[in-house]
Amino acid sequence: MNKKLLFVLLFLTGVTTNFAQGIFDDSIHTATTFGSVNSPGGEAVQNVIDQNSNTKFLDFNAFDGIGFEVDILGVSSTAVAMEFVTANDAPERDPTNYEISGSNDGVNFTSIATGTIPCVSTRFFSRTFSFTNTTSYTSYRLNFTGTCGASSINQIADVQLFESIGDSPVITCPSNITVNNTTGQCDAIVNYTVTANDTEDGMLTPNVTSGLPSGASFPVGITEVFMNVTDTDNNTSSCSFTVTVVDNEDPVAGCPANIMQTAANFGDTTAVVNYTLSPTDNCVLINPLTDFTPLTNINGKAYYLSNNVFTPANAFLDAISQGGFVGTIRNASDNTAITEAIATAGGAADVLIGFSDTDVEGTFVWQSGDASTFDNWNPGEPNNAGNEDYTVIQSSGGWNDITNGSSYRYLLEVDYAPTQTAGLPSGADFPIGTTTNTFTITDLAGNSVMCSFDVTVDANLSVAENSFSNRIKLTPNPTKGLISFSNTANISLESIVIMDLNGRILQTVMNIGQLSDGETIDISNFAAGMYFVRLQDIENNIAVKRIIKQ
Repeated sequence: MNKKLLFVLLFLTGVTTNFAQGIFDDSIHTATTFGSVNSPGGEAVQNVIDQNSNTKFLDFNAFDGIGFEVDILGVSSTAVAMEFVTANDAPERDPTNYEISGSNDGVNFTSIATGTIPCVSTRFFSRTFSFTNTTSYTSYRLNFTGTCGASSINQIADVQLFESIGDSPVITCPSNITVNNTTGQCDAIVNYTVTANDTEDGMLTPNVTSGLPSGASFPVGITEVFMNVTDTDNNTSSCSFTVTVVDNEDPVAGCPANIMQTAANFGDTTAVVNYTLSPTDNCVLINPLTDFTPLTNINGKAYYLSNNVFTPANAFLDAISQGGFVGTIRNASDNTAITEAIATAGGAADVLIGFSDTDVEGTFVWQSGDASTFDNWNPGEPNNAGNEDYTVIQSSGGWNDITNGSSYRYLLEVDYAPTQTAGLPSGADFPIGTTTNTFTITDLAGNSVMCSFDVTVDANLSVAENSFSNRIKLTPNPTKGLISFSNTANISLESIVIMDLNGRILQTVMNIGQLSDGETIDISNFAAGMYFVRLQDIENNIAVKRIIKQ
């Protein structure tokens, strides 16, 4: 396999890249730093050409980039492509730009290629960038600048240059896939096919390097799937696609039935009414909140990521104004769930959490007052370097203490409850009559349903009114049209008033006189539903009856 082949850019979805034996050889070549580099002992520059993605080259001085040079010991090589591998953690540290230069005296360098490196969250991810170059050089300089997030640190796992290779296998990924969730679940089983062929090796079996295999349950959201295949000449080809699972399932409202209750005492104008909503969802119930991105709901606590940045002290004040606290993380499972939710929402940089020692130095407590003792400090933290009284959670899930001198997005925690748009809350004093309560229940995907029910409070009648009410009967009930009145004693009525549930008067009959059995009122033209019949006798006793119109 001695044919020549130029490399192509990997990152675009579905595009194939190829690479083989590189120019840099860690066993004989030495990488030296370029520019202002400050690396810890175990993460020095030689790691960048050792072709071991478990090591990395880290530079605390990201302001001028992270660069290195390699003298290939007098051997002239014509580089036409660069492989770049992301490091093990902290995607915000990945550089965003590169420049490759060559030299034949180790002093004067000529720029060969420049370009951008798209940011990805996948770790240990290899991409290859091709460029046009026909000149051979004995030394190469590579400099990387920019960061993918708010970070003063750059890091790279590996970099390699290539000049010529044999035929690489052809790998074919499907187009991006979009499916709806499986009913009642927050995922969907997705099947896909990836094929690979090689000129000499024939059919090859691709490998999943990131993402999930065909036939797996893919979670709601976007999952990137990266595939590669390697032939017997160690040429590798890669492709990628996305699987998007859409949550198109509405929440279940869990709305209570209409409630009817009598005031506790004669003369009371209100009654305390309690009720319970029991909404459920196949994924996550959480209300929309202006200027915040919904993240997740854990045990009745709704978590949001602020869209704006705040100093830690101001974030603590803002959280109180939102009716909550800067977020509490109570255990390792919650820490993982929140870290993943922040990453899904695009919050790659450090996010402020509610853990601080502003009251007693060295004693960190939660703003919420929660007694949780869980923490997830990075090694060597908290170190209080420069009076660091607040805490951020990083993309790795680790925690670091920080000062009040910078601004961050913050994790907001509030108690979850469906949004009430009309009526009164449970436990409130409901007035005599009918109150309609309306709620909106929304899930993380933005699907929403309405819940509506009536609370009807009847007055507590006096002894005379009770006696009056008990002596009058309305039949049939339910009725299709005619209401017949019967009584157990001679009753003279002043009026009969029929009202709907909102108290609106629909029909009135006055000066009835002595009520005889068989007296009727026709409501056949009324819509189906419940109505109130208010009867008043000549002694001003009042009785209210309910009637159902079919």
